[in-house]
Amino acid sequence: MALKGVMVWVVQAGALIAMSVLSVPSLALDSGDNSLELQGEALVEIGPFGLDVYIARFFEGADNERLLELEYVRDVARKYSHMGWEEGLKSFSDSRYQNSIRWILETTPDVEKGDRLTFETKGDITSVKLNGVLLEQTDQEHAAMLILAPWVGITPLDEDVKKKLLGER
Repeated sequence: MALKGVMVWVVQAGALIAMSVLSVPSLALDSGDNSLELQGEALVEIGPFGLDVYIARFFEGADNERLLELEYVRDVARKYSHMGWEEGLKSFSDSRYQNSIRWILETTPDVEKGDRLTFETKGDITSVKLNGVLLEQTDQEHAAMLILAPWVGITPLDEDVKKKLLGER
């Protein structure tokens, strides 16, 4: 009976932790940028065991401004992010995309639990920030489309995540 009580407590504590993680305000909204509107968010789980990796939040604004924020719930080494990019961008093998894909891979940092990585597109400019600090910016032709493709593109890695990020529209 004592073991059952402990298991219930662990499940309840886990649910409380998940709720508190999901209730953290977005860095995008903290920056005072009122032109962006949250469309949706999703907890992204990776691998055969469904490990929680990050909470994704998708924002849209005027003039086709879009921002994807990834709030990490665990440390992720750059090499594992590269594996994710390779999977998410595998349908873009055409040579016209290679410079932008190389830029994305070179810009991707190691991240730690609590870090917030944002990908923002404004017109022809694509920016990557870590915890609000600009890492890189480019005006490469396909960068804006490619950097959002694994989440909200035509063939995302996970249709359920895409639906949640787009607000089930």
